[in-house]
Amino acid sequence: MKFEKILSDSLESCYSVARLQHGDEDFLLVASEVEQSCFAYNLNNELERTTVWNEVGGTMSIIQIPGSLDFLATQKFYPGFDAKECQIVQGTYQGNGSWKISKVADFPYLHRFDLIQEKSGRILFVGCTIANSKAFVEDWSDKGKIVVGEFDYQESNLFNLKELALRLLKNHGYYEVKEEGYSLITGVEGILKLTYPEYSDSGDWRLDLIFNEETSDIVQVDLDGDGQKENIIIQGFHGDRLRVFNQDFSQEIFHHPEATPFGHAIWSGNLLGEDVFVFGWRSGKADLMLYRYQDQTVEPVMVEADSASSNCLAFEKDGRAYIFSANNGRHHVALYELMK
Repeated sequence: MKFEKILSDSLESCYSVARLQHGDEDFLLVASEVEQSCFAYNLNNELERTTVWNEVGGTMSIIQIPGSLDFLATQKFYPGFDAKECQIVQGTYQGNGSWKISKVADFPYLHRFDLIQEKSGRILFVGCTIANSKAFVEDWSDKGKIVVGEFDYQESNLFNLKELALRLLKNHGYYEVKEEGYSLITGVEGILKLTYPEYSDSGDWRLDLIFNEETSDIVQVDLDGDGQKENIIIQGFHGDRLRVFNQDFSQEIFHHPEATPFGHAIWSGNLLGEDVFVFGWRSGKADLMLYRYQDQTVEPVMVEADSASSNCLAFEKDGRAYIFSANNGRHHVALYELMK
């Protein structure tokens, strides 16, 4: 198993990635965390590049609006967590790889957010702020919030917003399992399971602590094929420890043998019939790697050494598998094809 780079492009401090797919249209988006651009690459037209916006950036998340090629994204969340001017914008697809950008709401310090479509068609909103206010970069005294509510697609606005009681120190990670009715949110306090209203016994949002060690990011996947998902976590805020636990965190299955400083890029899922995860770190060797379960152990496969990825995603198209990565530390956008 090896990877071949089929796209190499330049974007200063590229950070956030997304795939937008609806009907016959299919795009990869990447946006910068500084005052730079957001690019779209057309997967149906030889990766033709268009510019979604210029010289705004500060984009931590890009989330597709269900049932459309439109999206919501954050802007003006700039490095050093200088994010009091952070806002949510909507990209409305205009055709030919272009989107009209309009402001939805001011949302200071919003780092991760999501849209969840219920069976009724209602679109729920989950937003996680990295802090509530800051006097200086390393001021963590005012903890971040988890805000839930609804999104009205037709009116392009958020409503019925409320803050959950628990506030999180250094919230960073967010992972959704929409088909099972929950999301996982991480911080110094550990890993919290947020159950959506229609899956909760109370009919309201439910928040449960499921792991009480500081965690930066988490994904889940059934690596060994036993029907139970493993938990893959980065420990320490932007931490240097990659660990794999069983379903209930009672047993560590694997840890990366070396420190992985500034651990950041993480994705999990099925590629060509195999459950895998991808992980990249931004300091030291700064490698991007795919991990698979082989011969009763977790086996790493190099995607690219010294890539310094901030975020990545993997996907299949036309029977082939790819990894799309914002190689932040190299100011480099890359698409890799899996060659089996």
